[in-house]
Amino acid sequence: MPKIDEDLQVLCLNAKKYGASKASAIQARQVVVDPRVRLKCMIPVCASYGVSLMCPPNVPNPEDFSQVLSRYQHAVLVQLPFEMDEDFVDLVKKEASLADMREDRKYQATLTKNFRRLVDALGRLESDAQGMGYRFAVGLSGGSCRLCEKCVGQRSGQSCRHPFEARPAMEAVGIDVVETARNAGMPFEFPAKENPVLTGLLLVD
Repeated sequence: MPKIDEDLQVLCLNAKKYGASKASAIQARQVVVDPRVRLKCMIPVCASYGVSLMCPPNVPNPEDFSQVLSRYQHAVLVQLPFEMDEDFVDLVKKEASLADMREDRKYQATLTKNFRRLVDALGRLESDAQGMGYRFAVGLSGGSCRLCEKCVGQRSGQSCRHPFEARPAMEAVGIDVVETARNAGMPFEFPAKENPVLTGLLLVD
């Protein structure tokens, strides 16, 4: 077995040690980039658009990212179960407005806790891959960055407070997460009604 295949298997196993319910090695060409995904960051405008350093327009656009992606051959897609309590489930079942959910502290705390679990797993995998000699290994998270309660913002002139942990979301660079997950044999329901998952990507080369 080629070394890369062995290493990808190890990375998938490590992902599960770090909390992933599923992990799959795929060809980088199976990662689907669609500019319409980036459009959804803008219409309706996401609260993080133009604010977060990890969101558009502060990250590569789909065209530029596609060029970068073409230089990669391998990737690992990971999924973590979204952990939530009954209060969170009740709020979602009430079909509360997005504005109401943004104001609900317990709701936001649940999103933050889960986001940090995903970023932690991706950071460890990225470090593992680099330790194997893949110097261009890079992880991409899912959803807006939540490492800080409030991002310093693009106009502040300040640097990211967590430069070694923060990663752009797959969606932010135009990745169609739903189609990419299907290609990896890890489909999920969107929008999720039951058993939601967090999805992240590690590019390996």
